[in-house]
Amino acid sequence: MVSLSMSCVQLKHLSSTVRPISNHRHVSKTTINLSVLETRCRDFKKFKQILSPMILTGFIKDTFTAKRILQFSIRDYLDYSYQIFNVIENPDASFYNIMMMAYVRRNYPHRAIHFYKLMLYRNVGPNVYTYPFLVEACAIRDSLNEGKQMHNHVLKLGFDLDVDIRSTLVDMYADCLDFYSAEKVFGEGPMMDSFAWYSLLEGSDRVWDLEKAEYIYNLMPKKDTIASNFMIVSFSRWGKLEKAHQLINEIPKNDTISWSDLICCFEKGHREMYEEALDLFIKMHANGIRIDEHVVEAIVIVCTNFAGLEDMELIGKLIHNLVVKIGIECDVELQNDMILMYVQNENLLSARNLFDAACWLDERSWSYMLGAYVDCGLDENFKALFESTPEKDVESYTMMISYYSKYGCFSESLALLHEIVRSGMTLCDATFDCIIIHLLERFAAKDLTRSFYAYSLKKGYSPKRGEISK
Repeated sequence: MVSLSMSCVQLKHLSSTVRPISNHRHVSKTTINLSVLETRCRDFKKFKQILSPMILTGFIKDTFTAKRILQFSIRDYLDYSYQIFNVIENPDASFYNIMMMAYVRRNYPHRAIHFYKLMLYRNVGPNVYTYPFLVEACAIRDSLNEGKQMHNHVLKLGFDLDVDIRSTLVDMYADCLDFYSAEKVFGEGPMMDSFAWYSLLEGSDRVWDLEKAEYIYNLMPKKDTIASNFMIVSFSRWGKLEKAHQLINEIPKNDTISWSDLICCFEKGHREMYEEALDLFIKMHANGIRIDEHVVEAIVIVCTNFAGLEDMELIGKLIHNLVVKIGIECDVELQNDMILMYVQNENLLSARNLFDAACWLDERSWSYMLGAYVDCGLDENFKALFESTPEKDVESYTMMISYYSKYGCFSESLALLHEIVRSGMTLCDATFDCIIIHLLERFAAKDLTRSFYAYSLKKGYSPKRGEISK
């Protein structure tokens, strides 16, 4: 079992001076308008301006208010949420659940497990909503031992018949390749929703048991598109083409969503099943099945992901001609996918012609075209393209700096860096790292690197400091 005796986590408080005030001041009955939180203010200073009066007046002692504040903070300020949590007096299980859910959703499963231990240490009783997050955390960590411990806690508290908990347990056991336990939990209670069925199907596939997968599929009370497509791909992969074609023939001709999903499933198969995806697309076209932007987008992705293979560029051009023929070339998403397809196939001319002839352009259009020029040597077209970008964002500036630094243009790169600083753009840690690597370290500008690193820290970022900046 998860240990109930653990060292108490050192608590961090929002303010040593504010804490005594909030402990002794009478809870204000004055209504503070919490609707401002719904604007999802991303300015951390403004958020603290909203939070401080609630602490000073003791308003945060109100359970509803505290929960609203915590629910808002986990969306944008997860690390700060822990400090807010510590200000809340005697939080019940629902507050712990909010924190554990946030950690799992942000892919910090170890923190969710830690919070559960803290919850038990403080003698706060878990409820039925606690364990789905924790079991999911064990699945993410691929920790079968922790998952079994959570299962034991579920059994002791009598939550084992809850459908959501059982579904996540099935999924956890399947992910950890304990198929016996997954089936056992599945069969111990009322019928579960499709999520659990999918977990069993995927678990069978992961242990290469086609017969088991087919058995589960045949037992499913409702065989939807996802399950059917999964079995079509599995049958095809194992050479059971007759069974695969039987399921394919059951797809209605006007169900273009199912056709496009199936093409994507082939493309994402365990082996490179792009040939099956292309064959399916050709058969659809030959049999008069309606081709729309969803189907074309799926097959364009295949041509993009397998660029460089024999005849893939020619197939891409044929699909482009088909797009023009059926009149869906103005779809901006599809257009961007075709630009990327040409870029990946190293056909810059076709990509640029499509870009120039496009009816609509968005950020992705400009990003793909800028990226296309990076490996083409110094080219004035690249600079002109960057200058003509309607809204220069952080990504385009970073790409331009990377381009110039690659070809030894230090002064041009430095000028762009100054533009970024003057513009006051909001940068992330990854962007700072990229700039330091592509500009400052590449040109061994140690003094400039240190200055820029200090600037990033002043602005509240934490980039990784390169060796040259030390």
